[in-house]
Amino acid sequence: MFLCGSAIFWFDGRMRRWFALDDFSRIRALRTEVLQVAMQEADTARLTAEFETLLAARHDAPVAVILARSGAAYTGSGHTIRRDRAAINALREDGWITPESLQRRRPTPALEDLDALLRELGAGALVAVPRESPSPNLLVAIGIRRTEWPFTYPDVTRLLHTAELIDNILTRSRLTDQLALRARMEYLAMMSRGLAHDLKNLITPVSSFLVHTEGRARAGSAEEEVHGAASRAIGVMTTYLREALFFSDRLTPRFAPVEPERLLEAARALAVERAGRRGITLVARSTCAGTLQADSVLLQRLLVNLLNNAIDASARGSEVRLTAEGPEAGMITLRVVDQGCGMDEATRARIFDPYFTTKEFGEEVRGFGLGLTISQRIAQLHHGRIMVESRPGAGTTLSVELPEDPAAVAATT
Repeated sequence: MFLCGSAIFWFDGRMRRWFALDDFSRIRALRTEVLQVAMQEADTARLTAEFETLLAARHDAPVAVILARSGAAYTGSGHTIRRDRAAINALREDGWITPESLQRRRPTPALEDLDALLRELGAGALVAVPRESPSPNLLVAIGIRRTEWPFTYPDVTRLLHTAELIDNILTRSRLTDQLALRARMEYLAMMSRGLAHDLKNLITPVSSFLVHTEGRARAGSAEEEVHGAASRAIGVMTTYLREALFFSDRLTPRFAPVEPERLLEAARALAVERAGRRGITLVARSTCAGTLQADSVLLQRLLVNLLNNAIDASARGSEVRLTAEGPEAGMITLRVVDQGCGMDEATRARIFDPYFTTKEFGEEVRGFGLGLTISQRIAQLHHGRIMVESRPGAGTTLSVELPEDPAAVAATT
């Protein structure tokens, strides 16, 4: 009897492996599919979308959501979940949760918030990876199955294994994106430097001629009108060249302790006149308890660029907010939020491109479209990044994540 039972158990295990019904085979098969997707796609955003589609299909769910750690929150697929939320603290303890497992636990405020989060995401299972990490990189939520069958522990184990692989792939993809961006910025800066110097040489004699002929034309004559128009045009071109040369400079930040509250007030003071002319209320508020090691002059330039864009995109009588939050996991987040016209996906994808600008709004001197490019370069010099959230008609939020100690970040990259 014992031998017979052992044989049945052995044969059952072999049959499961032969037909890929055991957990190991299922995990291996799903991981193989994840790796195949990674080999076909390099862009982090599209890679994330492909992984979401794959996870939803393999779990027979209508949707899967991957939320990546981003400063003080997890973001992705239109969701933003603060990292200090009670639900996230509760999730970190076990690394996973399902509605069924939640029902078996004694209710607490944190678990009630976790239940609310599951409902917000429409999730039948939610995992955090790396598991047992005090600061997980990813949250992965799988929607309620079409069959409405609950997720079992083996299901969750497979999801955790797969999510950890996805985390590794996306981390490498983001690092590759950063290196590609740095190389692209250096190439564009070199091109911009050559263009700016050539244009400067061309307008210098024209500018000198206008200076020497100032006041020689008869008042009210056509010559005086043309002279004035030419002088204004040279002034605009000089402003353009100054922006182009600033972008092309090999800047070296001078790091020193910077208080975010003072940084915000300084940027607000520089932008308040522009806001006043357009009837925009400019509000600056800091809840940041830490300090930054940063170049205050460069960060002021970054924030003023973001504020000017927000002001130009806003309707008269609306508000533009400038805030500072953190520190969270060594990062401080600066945000510029407007209630303006917003951007479609095509525009949002290009706003950091040099010389790209929209013509529907703005003051008479719009520049070469270098403001956001310069801002991105400054953030990069501080080992930070800029992120944009925007929808047509719903305003725009630009978030700047900066490490408290850029030197420590630089030492690990």
